Amino acid sequence: MGTCPFCRAQTLAGDSICYSCGRVITGTGGMDNRAKGEYMRGSTRKATIGVAPRFSSAKPKRLRKKKQSRIYQLAMLGLIAFVFLSPDAREFVLSKWAEAQDYAMAGLAPHQVYPLEADYTMVRSIELWNNGSQEGRLLESIPVPINVSSNENGAVSFAYEDGTNIEKQQIQTIKTIKLKIDGETIVIPHGAVPHKSRDNAYVTAFGNEVWWPAKGTGDDLCKHGPCVRVKYTIQPGQYTKFDFQVSLSSTTHTWWHSTRMDGKIEGKAEGISVDRSGTLQDVAQRGGGTRDTLFASTLNWYDRNPNGASNWAIDGRVASAPTVAQTAAAIDASLPSSLKNNAYAYARATFDWLNANVPYDINAPIMARSGEQCLDNGIGDCDEQSNAFMSIMRIKGIPSWYVFGALADSNFNVWQGHAWAYVMLPLSDEYCEANNIILHTCYVEGVVDVVNHKWLTHTPTAYIDWIEQAPSTNVDGYYSGGSMSSNLARLRSFSTQGNAEITGGTWNNKWLEESFE
Repeated sequence: MGTCPFCRAQTLAGDSICYSCGRVITGTGGMDNRAKGEYMRGSTRKATIGVAPRFSSAKPKRLRKKKQSRIYQLAMLGLIAFVFLSPDAREFVLSKWAEAQDYAMAGLAPHQVYPLEADYTMVRSIELWNNGSQEGRLLESIPVPINVSSNENGAVSFAYEDGTNIEKQQIQTIKTIKLKIDGETIVIPHGAVPHKSRDNAYVTAFGNEVWWPAKGTGDDLCKHGPCVRVKYTIQPGQYTKFDFQVSLSSTTHTWWHSTRMDGKIEGKAEGISVDRSGTLQDVAQRGGGTRDTLFASTLNWYDRNPNGASNWAIDGRVASAPTVAQTAAAIDASLPSSLKNNAYAYARATFDWLNANVPYDINAPIMARSGEQCLDNGIGDCDEQSNAFMSIMRIKGIPSWYVFGALADSNFNVWQGHAWAYVMLPLSDEYCEANNIILHTCYVEGVVDVVNHKWLTHTPTAYIDWIEQAPSTNVDGYYSGGSMSSNLARLRSFSTQGNAEITGGTWNNKWLEESFE
Protein backbone atom coordinates (compact mmCIF):
# COMPACT_ATOMS: atom_id res chain seq x y z
CA MET A 1 0.00 0.00 0.00
CA GLY A 2 1.01 3.57 -0.52
CA THR A 3 -0.13 7.01 0.47
CA CYS A 4 -1.45 9.95 -1.55
CA PRO A 5 1.27 12.61 -1.66
CA PHE A 6 -1.40 15.31 -1.41
CA CYS A 7 -3.87 14.23 1.30
CA ARG A 8 -1.79 11.35 2.80
CA ALA A 9 -4.70 8.89 2.43
CA GLN A 10 -3.86 5.20 1.84
CA THR A 11 -3.75 4.04 -1.79
CA LEU A 12 -3.32 0.66 -3.49
CA ALA A 13 -0.48 -0.23 -5.82
CA GLY A 14 -1.39 0.72 -9.39
CA ASP A 15 -3.92 3.41 -8.43
CA SER A 16 -3.68 6.34 -10.85
CA ILE A 17 -5.87 8.64 -8.77
CA CYS A 18 -6.54 9.11 -5.07
CA TYR A 19 -10.07 8.03 -4.28
CA SER A 20 -10.10 10.30 -1.20
CA CYS A 21 -9.14 13.68 -2.73
CA GLY A 22 -9.58 12.84 -6.43
CA ARG A 23 -6.13 14.06 -7.49
CA VAL A 24 -3.96 12.34 -10.11
CA ILE A 25 -1.06 10.59 -8.40
CA THR A 26 0.62 8.85 -11.36
CA GLY A 27 4.16 10.22 -11.80
CA THR A 28 4.21 11.98 -8.44
CA GLY A 29 6.60 9.71 -6.68
CA GLY A 30 8.89 12.59 -5.96
CA MET A 31 6.19 14.45 -4.06
CA ASP A 32 6.47 12.13 -1.08
CA ASN A 33 10.17 12.83 -0.74
CA ARG A 34 9.63 16.56 -1.14
CA ALA A 35 6.90 16.49 1.51
CA LYS A 36 9.40 14.87 3.90
CA GLY A 37 12.15 17.30 2.97
CA GLU A 38 14.22 14.57 1.38
CA TYR A 39 15.53 16.42 -1.68
CA MET A 40 18.95 17.30 -3.04
CA ARG A 41 20.61 20.48 -1.80
CA GLY A 42 22.69 20.93 -4.93
CA SER A 43 21.50 22.97 -7.90
CA THR A 44 19.58 21.15 -10.55
CA ARG A 45 20.15 21.42 -14.27
CA LYS A 46 19.06 24.78 -15.75
CA ALA A 47 18.98 26.37 -12.28
CA THR A 48 21.31 28.52 -10.21
CA ILE A 49 21.88 28.18 -6.49
CA GLY A 50 19.53 30.54 -4.69
CA VAL A 51 17.41 31.23 -7.76
CA ALA A 52 14.25 29.29 -8.42
CA PRO A 53 14.16 27.82 -11.94
CA ARG A 54 11.08 29.79 -12.97
CA PHE A 55 12.96 33.08 -12.37
CA SER A 56 16.04 32.06 -14.33
CA SER A 57 17.08 34.74 -16.82
CA ALA A 58 17.55 32.17 -19.55
CA LYS A 59 14.07 31.38 -20.83
CA PRO A 60 13.46 28.15 -22.68
CA LYS A 61 13.56 28.75 -26.42
CA ARG A 62 10.27 26.97 -26.86
CA LEU A 63 8.48 29.52 -24.64
CA ARG A 64 10.07 32.49 -26.44
CA LYS A 65 9.05 31.13 -29.80
CA LYS A 66 5.55 30.52 -28.53
CA LYS A 67 5.29 34.10 -27.25
CA GLN A 68 6.63 35.56 -30.50
CA SER A 69 4.19 33.43 -32.43
CA ARG A 70 1.34 34.77 -30.30
CA ILE A 71 2.36 38.41 -30.95
CA TYR A 72 2.56 37.68 -34.67
CA GLN A 73 -0.88 36.11 -34.60
CA LEU A 74 -2.33 39.14 -32.81
CA ALA A 75 -0.74 41.50 -35.34
CA MET A 76 -2.12 39.49 -38.24
CA LEU A 77 -5.53 39.42 -36.58
CA GLY A 78 -5.45 43.23 -36.28
CA LEU A 79 -4.45 43.60 -39.94
CA ILE A 80 -7.19 41.25 -41.12
CA ALA A 81 -9.74 43.05 -38.97
CA PHE A 82 -8.69 46.40 -40.49
CA VAL A 83 -8.93 45.03 -44.04
CA PHE A 84 -12.46 43.77 -43.44
CA LEU A 85 -13.66 46.98 -41.80
CA SER A 86 -16.31 48.92 -43.70
CA PRO A 87 -14.99 51.72 -45.94
CA ASP A 88 -16.37 54.31 -43.52
CA ALA A 89 -14.66 52.63 -40.59
CA ARG A 90 -11.35 52.43 -42.45
CA GLU A 91 -11.64 56.09 -43.40
CA PHE A 92 -12.31 56.99 -39.77
CA VAL A 93 -9.30 55.01 -38.53
CA LEU A 94 -7.03 56.50 -41.18
CA SER A 95 -8.25 60.02 -40.45
CA LYS A 96 -7.55 59.57 -36.74
CA TRP A 97 -4.10 58.23 -37.56
CA ALA A 98 -3.47 61.24 -39.81
CA GLU A 99 -4.58 63.55 -37.01
CA ALA A 100 -2.18 61.83 -34.62
CA GLN A 101 0.66 62.24 -37.12
CA ASP A 102 -0.23 65.91 -37.63
CA TYR A 103 -0.29 66.46 -33.88
CA ALA A 104 3.14 64.88 -33.45
CA MET A 105 4.61 66.87 -36.34
CA ALA A 106 3.07 70.11 -35.10
CA GLY A 107 4.80 69.70 -31.77
CA LEU A 108 8.19 69.65 -33.50
CA ALA A 109 7.53 72.21 -36.23
CA PRO A 110 9.05 75.71 -36.27
CA HIS A 111 6.48 78.39 -35.55
CA GLN A 112 5.80 82.08 -35.02
CA VAL A 113 3.96 83.37 -31.95
CA TYR A 114 1.16 85.88 -32.58
CA PRO A 115 -1.20 87.76 -30.27
CA LEU A 116 -4.87 86.91 -30.53
CA GLU A 117 -5.99 90.55 -30.31
CA ALA A 118 -4.18 93.86 -30.04
CA ASP A 119 -4.87 97.58 -29.72
CA TYR A 120 -2.06 99.90 -30.72
CA THR A 121 -1.06 103.11 -32.47
CA MET A 122 0.98 102.67 -35.63
CA VAL A 123 3.11 105.64 -36.66
CA ARG A 124 4.20 106.18 -40.24
CA SER A 125 7.02 108.73 -40.18
CA ILE A 126 8.31 110.75 -43.12
CA GLU A 127 11.72 112.35 -42.57
CA LEU A 128 13.17 114.92 -44.96
CA TRP A 129 16.64 116.35 -45.42
CA ASN A 130 17.56 119.16 -47.78
CA ASN A 131 21.29 118.84 -48.31
CA GLY A 132 21.30 121.05 -51.37
CA SER A 133 21.65 124.76 -51.86
CA GLN A 134 18.14 125.42 -53.09
CA GLU A 135 14.64 125.15 -51.71
CA GLY A 136 13.21 121.61 -51.82
CA ARG A 137 9.62 120.57 -52.43
CA LEU A 138 7.77 117.37 -51.51
CA LEU A 139 4.35 116.20 -52.66
CA GLU A 140 3.54 113.19 -50.47
CA SER A 141 0.63 110.75 -50.66
CA ILE A 142 -0.16 108.83 -47.46
CA PRO A 143 -2.67 105.94 -47.69
CA VAL A 144 -5.59 106.23 -45.28
CA PRO A 145 -6.55 102.82 -43.83
CA ILE A 146 -10.15 101.67 -43.50
CA ASN A 147 -12.02 99.12 -41.42
CA VAL A 148 -11.52 95.62 -42.80
CA SER A 149 -13.89 92.69 -42.38
CA SER A 150 -13.56 88.95 -42.91
CA ASN A 151 -15.46 89.24 -46.21
CA GLU A 152 -14.95 92.52 -48.04
CA ASN A 153 -16.98 91.37 -51.04
CA GLY A 154 -20.12 90.23 -49.22
CA ALA A 155 -22.69 91.53 -46.77
CA VAL A 156 -22.22 88.50 -44.49
CA SER A 157 -19.87 85.55 -44.13
CA PHE A 158 -22.54 82.98 -45.04
CA ALA A 159 -26.24 83.41 -45.77
CA TYR A 160 -28.52 80.44 -45.03
CA GLU A 161 -31.62 79.28 -46.85
CA ASP A 162 -33.76 79.89 -43.74
CA GLY A 163 -32.96 83.60 -43.74
CA THR A 164 -30.31 83.52 -41.00
CA ASN A 165 -26.64 84.23 -41.57
CA ILE A 166 -23.17 84.29 -40.06
CA GLU A 167 -22.07 87.87 -39.60
CA LYS A 168 -18.72 89.12 -40.81
CA GLN A 169 -15.99 89.73 -38.26
CA GLN A 170 -14.08 92.99 -38.13
CA ILE A 171 -10.41 92.11 -38.37
CA GLN A 172 -9.16 95.72 -38.41
CA THR A 173 -11.07 98.59 -36.81
CA ILE A 174 -9.72 102.13 -37.13
CA LYS A 175 -10.24 104.34 -34.09
CA THR A 176 -8.48 107.62 -34.86
CA ILE A 177 -6.21 109.05 -37.56
CA LYS A 178 -3.98 112.05 -36.93
CA LEU A 179 -1.24 113.86 -38.80
CA LYS A 180 1.37 115.64 -36.68
CA ILE A 181 3.16 118.23 -38.79
CA ASP A 182 4.92 121.52 -38.05
CA GLY A 183 4.06 121.14 -34.36
CA GLU A 184 0.33 120.90 -35.14
CA THR A 185 -2.11 117.98 -34.97
CA ILE A 186 -4.63 117.50 -37.78
CA VAL A 187 -7.46 114.99 -37.27
CA ILE A 188 -8.30 113.00 -40.41
CA PRO A 189 -11.87 111.63 -40.71
CA HIS A 190 -12.46 107.88 -41.12
CA GLY A 191 -11.81 106.80 -44.67
CA ALA A 192 -10.87 110.41 -45.47
CA VAL A 193 -14.58 111.16 -45.84
CA PRO A 194 -15.88 113.80 -46.18
CA HIS A 195 -13.13 114.75 -48.59
CA LYS A 196 -11.11 117.95 -48.36
CA SER A 197 -10.00 119.35 -51.71
CA ARG A 198 -6.73 121.11 -52.47
CA ASP A 199 -8.60 124.40 -52.75
CA ASN A 200 -9.78 123.94 -49.18
CA ALA A 201 -6.49 122.56 -47.82
CA TYR A 202 -5.39 122.92 -44.22
CA VAL A 203 -2.39 125.28 -44.14
CA THR A 204 0.09 125.01 -41.26
CA ALA A 205 1.79 127.92 -39.56
CA PHE A 206 4.82 127.27 -41.79
CA GLY A 207 2.73 127.46 -44.95
CA ASN A 208 2.63 123.73 -45.74
CA GLU A 209 -0.60 122.25 -47.10
CA VAL A 210 -2.59 119.16 -46.06
CA TRP A 211 -5.76 117.82 -47.73
CA TRP A 212 -7.56 114.49 -48.33
CA PRO A 213 -9.21 114.54 -51.75
CA ALA A 214 -11.30 112.11 -53.77
CA LYS A 215 -9.75 109.48 -56.01
CA GLY A 216 -8.48 110.64 -59.39
CA THR A 217 -5.47 110.93 -61.69
CA GLY A 218 -4.27 114.47 -61.04
CA ASP A 219 -1.50 115.46 -58.61
CA ASP A 220 -4.07 117.06 -56.33
CA LEU A 221 -6.08 113.80 -56.08
CA CYS A 222 -5.57 110.31 -54.62
CA LYS A 223 -4.39 107.87 -57.29
CA HIS A 224 -5.20 104.56 -55.61
CA GLY A 225 -7.88 105.17 -52.99
CA PRO A 226 -8.29 107.09 -49.70
CA CYS A 227 -5.22 109.19 -48.94
CA VAL A 228 -3.85 112.32 -47.30
CA ARG A 229 -1.78 114.62 -49.50
CA VAL A 230 0.96 116.84 -48.12
CA LYS A 231 2.75 119.61 -49.98
CA TYR A 232 5.87 120.57 -48.06
CA THR A 233 8.60 123.13 -48.68
CA ILE A 234 11.97 122.77 -46.93
CA GLN A 235 14.87 125.19 -47.01
CA PRO A 236 18.53 124.29 -47.73
CA GLY A 237 20.33 122.59 -44.86
CA GLN A 238 17.08 121.87 -43.03
CA TYR A 239 15.59 118.67 -41.60
CA THR A 240 11.95 117.96 -40.80
CA LYS A 241 9.70 115.09 -39.82
CA PHE A 242 5.97 114.52 -39.77
CA ASP A 243 4.05 111.58 -38.31
CA PHE A 244 0.89 109.90 -39.54
CA GLN A 245 -0.64 108.17 -36.51
CA VAL A 246 -3.33 105.49 -36.72
CA SER A 247 -4.90 104.01 -33.59
CA LEU A 248 -6.64 100.71 -34.26
CA SER A 249 -7.86 97.38 -32.97
CA SER A 250 -6.94 94.22 -34.81
CA THR A 251 -7.79 90.58 -34.22
CA THR A 252 -6.61 87.24 -35.50
CA HIS A 253 -8.97 85.64 -37.98
CA THR A 254 -8.67 82.49 -40.06
CA TRP A 255 -10.46 81.20 -43.13
CA TRP A 256 -8.85 77.77 -42.69
CA HIS A 257 -10.65 74.77 -41.21
CA SER A 258 -7.82 72.65 -39.84
CA THR A 259 -6.74 70.82 -36.70
CA ARG A 260 -3.51 72.79 -36.99
CA MET A 261 -5.37 76.03 -36.34
CA ASP A 262 -5.87 77.06 -32.72
CA GLY A 263 -9.48 76.60 -31.62
CA LYS A 264 -9.49 80.07 -30.03
CA ILE A 265 -9.33 81.75 -33.43
CA GLU A 266 -12.49 83.12 -35.02
CA GLY A 267 -13.47 81.81 -38.44
CA LYS A 268 -12.09 78.30 -38.10
CA ALA A 269 -15.52 76.64 -37.92
CA GLU A 270 -16.65 78.26 -41.19
CA GLY A 271 -13.27 77.91 -42.88
CA ILE A 272 -12.27 75.97 -45.96
CA SER A 273 -10.22 72.78 -46.26
CA VAL A 274 -9.36 70.35 -49.01
CA ASP A 275 -12.39 68.25 -48.08
CA ARG A 276 -14.74 71.24 -48.12
CA SER A 277 -13.30 72.86 -51.24
CA GLY A 278 -15.16 73.43 -54.45
CA THR A 279 -13.80 73.00 -57.95
CA LEU A 280 -12.05 75.48 -60.20
CA GLN A 281 -15.32 75.85 -62.11
CA ASP A 282 -17.16 76.81 -58.90
CA VAL A 283 -15.16 80.05 -58.63
CA ALA A 284 -17.32 81.92 -61.14
CA GLN A 285 -20.49 80.82 -59.29
CA ARG A 286 -19.51 82.44 -55.98
CA GLY A 287 -19.79 86.05 -54.86
CA GLY A 288 -21.78 86.97 -57.92
CA GLY A 289 -18.72 86.25 -60.06
CA THR A 290 -17.22 89.62 -59.07
CA ARG A 291 -13.78 88.40 -58.03
CA ASP A 292 -13.62 86.03 -60.97
CA THR A 293 -14.29 88.88 -63.39
CA LEU A 294 -11.89 91.35 -61.77
CA PHE A 295 -8.97 89.15 -60.74
CA ALA A 296 -9.07 85.92 -62.75
CA SER A 297 -10.47 86.66 -66.20
CA THR A 298 -7.07 87.60 -67.68
CA LEU A 299 -3.72 85.84 -67.32
CA ASN A 300 -1.68 89.04 -66.95
CA TRP A 301 -2.07 91.92 -64.49
CA TYR A 302 -0.43 95.21 -63.52
CA ASP A 303 1.91 96.49 -66.22
CA ARG A 304 4.73 98.44 -64.53
CA ASN A 305 5.73 100.06 -67.84
CA PRO A 306 2.50 101.01 -69.65
CA ASN A 307 4.26 103.50 -71.94
CA GLY A 308 6.94 101.13 -73.24
CA ALA A 309 7.74 97.44 -73.42
CA SER A 310 5.29 95.70 -71.10
CA ASN A 311 6.53 94.58 -67.70
CA TRP A 312 3.69 92.62 -66.10
CA ALA A 313 4.03 91.98 -62.38
CA ILE A 314 1.59 89.07 -62.59
CA ASP A 315 1.63 86.89 -65.68
CA GLY A 316 0.44 83.36 -66.38
CA ARG A 317 0.90 83.32 -70.16
CA VAL A 318 3.15 80.56 -71.44
CA ALA A 319 4.86 82.72 -74.07
CA SER A 320 5.87 85.55 -71.72
CA ALA A 321 6.09 83.61 -68.44
CA PRO A 322 7.31 80.08 -69.24
CA THR A 323 8.77 79.50 -65.77
CA VAL A 324 5.44 80.35 -64.16
CA ALA A 325 3.70 77.93 -66.53
CA GLN A 326 6.24 75.16 -65.84
CA THR A 327 5.99 75.68 -62.09
CA ALA A 328 2.20 75.58 -62.22
CA ALA A 329 2.34 72.35 -64.24
CA ALA A 330 4.72 70.77 -61.73
CA ILE A 331 2.48 71.75 -58.82
CA ASP A 332 -0.56 70.38 -60.61
CA ALA A 333 1.30 67.13 -61.37
CA SER A 334 2.13 66.71 -57.67
CA LEU A 335 -1.56 66.49 -56.77
CA PRO A 336 -3.38 63.14 -56.79
CA SER A 337 -5.85 62.64 -59.62
CA SER A 338 -8.80 63.10 -57.25
CA LEU A 339 -7.64 66.64 -56.43
CA LYS A 340 -6.67 67.95 -59.88
CA ASN A 341 -9.78 70.13 -59.95
CA ASN A 342 -9.76 71.06 -56.25
CA ALA A 343 -9.27 74.82 -55.90
CA TYR A 344 -7.98 74.63 -52.32
CA ALA A 345 -5.48 71.86 -53.06
CA TYR A 346 -3.92 73.79 -55.96
CA ALA A 347 -3.66 77.05 -54.00
CA ARG A 348 -2.25 75.38 -50.89
CA ALA A 349 0.23 73.29 -52.89
CA THR A 350 1.46 76.51 -54.53
CA PHE A 351 1.89 78.16 -51.12
CA ASP A 352 3.89 75.16 -49.85
CA TRP A 353 6.00 74.97 -53.02
CA LEU A 354 7.04 78.62 -52.74
CA ASN A 355 7.89 78.19 -49.06
CA ALA A 356 10.07 75.20 -49.87
CA ASN A 357 11.78 76.53 -52.99
CA VAL A 358 11.98 80.35 -52.93
CA PRO A 359 13.94 81.94 -50.06
CA TYR A 360 13.43 85.52 -48.93
CA ASP A 361 15.61 88.19 -50.52
CA ILE A 362 16.75 90.84 -48.04
CA ASN A 363 18.44 92.75 -50.89
CA ALA A 364 15.56 92.83 -53.35
CA PRO A 365 15.67 95.47 -56.13
CA ILE A 366 13.77 98.75 -55.78
CA MET A 367 11.31 97.74 -58.51
CA ALA A 368 9.83 94.45 -57.41
CA ARG A 369 10.53 91.42 -59.57
CA SER A 370 7.60 90.03 -61.49
CA GLY A 371 6.31 86.56 -60.70
CA GLU A 372 8.30 85.21 -63.65
CA GLN A 373 11.51 86.95 -62.56
CA CYS A 374 11.06 85.78 -58.98
CA LEU A 375 10.81 82.15 -60.09
CA ASP A 376 13.64 82.53 -62.60
CA ASN A 377 15.94 83.96 -59.92
CA GLY A 378 14.74 81.50 -57.30
CA ILE A 379 14.53 84.26 -54.69
CA GLY A 380 12.19 87.10 -53.78
CA ASP A 381 10.87 89.47 -51.13
CA CYS A 382 7.24 89.85 -50.04
CA ASP A 383 6.02 91.71 -53.15
CA GLU A 384 7.86 89.35 -55.46
CA GLN A 385 6.75 86.07 -53.91
CA SER A 386 3.20 87.44 -53.88
CA ASN A 387 3.60 88.17 -57.60
CA ALA A 388 4.72 84.57 -58.12
CA PHE A 389 1.82 83.15 -56.11
CA MET A 390 -0.76 85.27 -57.93
CA SER A 391 0.76 84.44 -61.33
CA ILE A 392 0.37 80.73 -60.62
CA MET A 393 -3.21 81.33 -59.43
CA ARG A 394 -4.06 83.11 -62.70
CA ILE A 395 -3.22 80.00 -64.71
CA LYS A 396 -6.04 78.07 -63.01
CA GLY A 397 -8.44 81.01 -62.83
CA ILE A 398 -8.32 81.44 -59.05
CA PRO A 399 -8.87 85.11 -58.10
CA SER A 400 -6.07 86.73 -56.11
CA TRP A 401 -5.16 90.35 -55.48
CA TYR A 402 -2.79 92.61 -53.56
CA VAL A 403 -2.96 93.92 -50.02
CA PHE A 404 -0.46 96.52 -48.80
CA GLY A 405 0.56 97.83 -45.41
CA ALA A 406 3.16 97.12 -42.76
CA LEU A 407 4.13 94.18 -40.58
CA ALA A 408 5.33 94.20 -36.98
CA ASP A 409 7.03 91.53 -34.94
CA SER A 410 4.99 89.78 -32.23
CA ASN A 411 5.86 92.46 -29.66
CA PHE A 412 5.24 95.40 -32.02
CA ASN A 413 8.82 96.58 -31.60
CA VAL A 414 10.08 96.26 -35.18
CA TRP A 415 8.14 97.23 -38.32
CA GLN A 416 8.66 97.07 -42.05
CA GLY A 417 6.60 97.88 -45.12
CA HIS A 418 4.85 94.81 -46.45
CA ALA A 419 2.80 93.42 -49.33
CA TRP A 420 0.92 90.14 -49.48
CA ALA A 421 -2.07 88.58 -51.22
CA TYR A 422 -5.72 87.74 -50.86
CA VAL A 423 -7.27 84.70 -52.52
CA MET A 424 -10.88 83.71 -53.15
CA LEU A 425 -11.73 80.00 -52.77
CA PRO A 426 -15.16 78.36 -53.22
CA LEU A 427 -16.64 75.74 -50.94
CA SER A 428 -18.15 72.77 -52.75
CA ASP A 429 -21.76 72.56 -53.88
CA GLU A 430 -22.16 69.44 -51.72
CA TYR A 431 -20.91 71.18 -48.58
CA CYS A 432 -23.02 74.27 -49.21
CA GLU A 433 -26.20 72.29 -49.88
CA ALA A 434 -25.65 69.96 -46.91
CA ASN A 435 -25.34 73.01 -44.64
CA ASN A 436 -28.17 74.97 -46.32
CA ILE A 437 -25.84 77.81 -47.33
CA ILE A 438 -26.99 79.96 -50.23
CA LEU A 439 -24.60 79.02 -53.01
CA HIS A 440 -23.37 82.44 -54.12
CA THR A 441 -22.33 83.26 -50.50
CA CYS A 442 -20.52 79.95 -50.02
CA TYR A 443 -16.87 80.96 -50.38
CA VAL A 444 -13.99 82.52 -48.44
CA GLU A 445 -11.66 85.42 -49.17
CA GLY A 446 -8.53 85.05 -47.10
CA VAL A 447 -4.98 86.22 -46.57
CA VAL A 448 -2.02 84.39 -48.11
CA ASP A 449 1.29 85.76 -46.82
CA VAL A 450 3.84 83.46 -48.42
CA VAL A 451 7.05 84.81 -46.89
CA ASN A 452 5.61 84.76 -43.36
CA HIS A 453 4.06 81.29 -43.69
CA LYS A 454 0.56 82.61 -42.99
CA TRP A 455 -2.02 80.54 -44.82
CA LEU A 456 -5.55 81.98 -44.87
CA THR A 457 -4.91 83.81 -41.60
CA HIS A 458 -4.82 87.49 -40.62
CA THR A 459 -2.83 88.49 -37.55
CA PRO A 460 -2.98 91.76 -35.54
CA THR A 461 0.66 92.38 -36.43
CA ALA A 462 -0.38 93.03 -40.05
CA TYR A 463 -1.49 96.64 -40.48
CA ILE A 464 -3.59 97.00 -43.64
CA ASP A 465 -3.10 100.21 -45.62
CA TRP A 466 -5.08 99.26 -48.68
CA ILE A 467 -6.66 96.20 -50.29
CA GLU A 468 -6.43 96.33 -54.06
CA GLN A 469 -9.37 97.57 -56.07
CA ALA A 470 -9.45 97.12 -59.84
CA PRO A 471 -8.22 98.37 -62.28
CA SER A 472 -4.54 97.54 -61.90
CA THR A 473 -3.51 101.17 -62.45
CA ASN A 474 -4.56 101.69 -58.83
CA VAL A 475 -1.59 99.56 -57.78
CA ASP A 476 0.79 101.88 -59.58
CA GLY A 477 -0.94 104.78 -57.83
CA TYR A 478 -0.25 103.17 -54.47
CA TYR A 479 3.40 102.49 -55.27
CA SER A 480 4.11 105.96 -56.70
CA GLY A 481 3.17 107.80 -53.51
CA GLY A 482 3.98 111.33 -54.70
CA SER A 483 7.09 113.16 -55.87
CA MET A 484 9.93 115.37 -54.61
CA SER A 485 12.72 117.57 -55.90
CA SER A 486 16.11 115.97 -56.51
CA ASN A 487 17.90 117.81 -53.70
CA LEU A 488 15.80 116.10 -51.02
CA ALA A 489 16.47 112.86 -49.18
CA ARG A 490 13.42 111.07 -47.75
CA LEU A 491 13.08 108.23 -45.26
CA ARG A 492 9.78 106.48 -44.59
CA SER A 493 9.53 104.27 -41.51
CA PHE A 494 7.01 102.63 -39.17
CA SER A 495 6.92 102.39 -35.39
CA THR A 496 4.56 101.83 -32.46
CA GLN A 497 3.61 104.72 -30.22
CA GLY A 498 3.88 103.52 -26.64
CA ASN A 499 3.06 99.87 -25.98
CA ALA A 500 0.56 97.69 -27.76
CA GLU A 501 -2.23 96.33 -25.57
CA ILE A 502 -2.40 92.59 -26.21
CA THR A 503 -5.49 90.68 -25.09
CA GLY A 504 -6.75 87.11 -25.40
CA GLY A 505 -3.31 85.53 -25.11
CA THR A 506 -1.17 84.22 -27.95
CA TRP A 507 -1.15 81.34 -30.41
CA ASN A 508 1.46 79.53 -32.49
CA ASN A 509 1.43 79.56 -36.27
CA LYS A 510 3.11 76.26 -37.21
CA TRP A 511 5.15 76.10 -40.41
CA LEU A 512 4.08 72.76 -41.83
CA GLU A 513 3.50 71.59 -45.36
CA GLU A 514 0.08 70.09 -46.06
CA SER A 515 0.19 66.61 -47.56
CA PHE A 516 -2.29 65.54 -50.24
CA GLU A 517 -2.56 61.80 -50.83
